[in-house]
Amino acid sequence: MKLAFLAGYRGQNFAGSQYQPHKRTVEGEFVAGGIELGLFSDAKEAHFRTAGRTDKGVSARRQLFSITTNRPELAVEALNFHLPDDIWCLGAAEVDDEFYPRYAAKERSYRYYFPYPADVSGMQDAACRLAGTHNFSGFAKMEAGRDPVRTVTRAAVFEGVDGCPVFEVAAKSFLWNMVRGMAGALQTVGLGLTGPDVIDELLTSPTARVHPAPAGGLVFWDVVCDLSFTPMRQKREVKRSLAREAVCARADLHTAEALLEDDPEEFWKKKVIRGYSALMK
Repeated sequence: MKLAFLAGYRGQNFAGSQYQPHKRTVEGEFVAGGIELGLFSDAKEAHFRTAGRTDKGVSARRQLFSITTNRPELAVEALNFHLPDDIWCLGAAEVDDEFYPRYAAKERSYRYYFPYPADVSGMQDAACRLAGTHNFSGFAKMEAGRDPVRTVTRAAVFEGVDGCPVFEVAAKSFLWNMVRGMAGALQTVGLGLTGPDVIDELLTSPTARVHPAPAGGLVFWDVVCDLSFTPMRQKREVKRSLAREAVCARADLHTAEALLEDDPEEFWKKKVIRGYSALMK
């Protein structure tokens, strides 16, 4: 029987979502947990599939996976307790044998979290220009034979915690590094280094690919599909672990800034100037 899972993971300690020999990946840990539980004997038998791969350091809030097992009830009841604390399943659904997460996903959305306050209004003006059907080769790492045209159904920047901008974008599918490329261009607008019309130029006549923003700020936010998921029991340690990490990260941030005795936002700006000089005129 094939099962679909709505799952999340903290990407910081993974080399990516897709299996890689001798590296810690989301797929590798998920399959290992299933083997330990007795859902299947090996990775080949598991037939693990996902709605979209994520790079090293990228996290997911609601990602779509599927596996094959002859013990579906056991999977729903106990799989979470055989996964590490940085992977968790929110719910499960029985699906037919032809189900494939990549094609079942009608829409995927991402959020990118910027590290410091910036011009949210200017970034929003720029983000709006990304919506629609365009050639996004200027924002992505292109693979041979891949169609660069994608349709972005929504794109917006809003003010998040502590005034820091958050970029949210949705589409049926994305190119490799496309969201991080868009985030990279948007931060140049937010820091006043370029104007919103830089997006128009990148969509119509890109002279070079935009350098992708750091992976750590990106979250695979949600996936839309025609499934009804049965909620799964959660390990308390997952939320405790994330909460501890959030507390430590916030303390580390303030400690590092205090020791710096300088304006860290200026360092961010200088880094962006170096990395995105090709966008500035």
